[in-house]
Amino acid sequence: MSATSRCSCLLALALVVGASGCPKPRTSAATQPTPVAFDPSQSDPKAIEVVDAGLAKLGDPASWEKLKELRFTVTYKDGESVKAEFLHAWDRWNGRHYWRTVDMTTVGGKPEDVRHMEVKHDLFDKDATPWAAYGGRQLETRADGAAQAKRAGESFWQDLYFFAMIHKLKDPGVKLSVDNAEITVADSEACKPSCTSIKITFDPAVGKDTWLVNFNNETKLPEVIEQQRGAGRIGYQILGWTDAGGLKWPSKLQNLGLKAEVIEFSGVAVGEPDDATYVPTLSH
Repeated sequence: MSATSRCSCLLALALVVGASGCPKPRTSAATQPTPVAFDPSQSDPKAIEVVDAGLAKLGDPASWEKLKELRFTVTYKDGESVKAEFLHAWDRWNGRHYWRTVDMTTVGGKPEDVRHMEVKHDLFDKDATPWAAYGGRQLETRADGAAQAKRAGESFWQDLYFFAMIHKLKDPGVKLSVDNAEITVADSEACKPSCTSIKITFDPAVGKDTWLVNFNNETKLPEVIEQQRGAGRIGYQILGWTDAGGLKWPSKLQNLGLKAEVIEFSGVAVGEPDDATYVPTLSH
């Protein structure tokens, strides 16, 4: 942390009671208390082999391990109609998150009338007081801030898995298995001639969802991301890539069942976390 960054953080702390504060220097990313590392004994060796080959195609895996901050904007569309838009700044090193979303009910009139909800919160320290503001005005009660922080966290984890699942496959608590070694996708250019579908589950301390990533058996690249929802699955084909921080990231996903539904990622940036992004600001 630079001297300027330390000073700005200390000033913010002096002004704001209950702020999440300046993090202590770290040497690795913040994550859940347990488990602390990927355990290969909990995964199928063949699945690890497929994942390792895919990760090698996406850049140097060490770049993910060293990644401190990731920023990206997610836009959900139905055809040309924008249904939702979220900006995420993730201080991966210290477990902090900044979230901004457009209030779609304010879109369509004058640009100055568009309103945003903003949240600054800690992803793992539930005792830290979150900060939330609408239209630039801080929400009045702690309960309001907590409700918006819950909303921001749910949005973050869902969007992050669509965007960065391919890099998180050997995160702490992940369990990998081969779901299908020769999968094909009907009415799609994906998985030609076939893919190996890798099933992703988690240690209970990390999560309960089930995801699948389908890796092309020839190119080794991931081509389809699926999420288990009840008895069914929702799947998205990766339609493009962007480069940032020495890694490849999806730039667009398309719903395999509803072609008009797409998820676009923009403003992708990797760098050093700035405390001003994550430390709550003084209410006026």
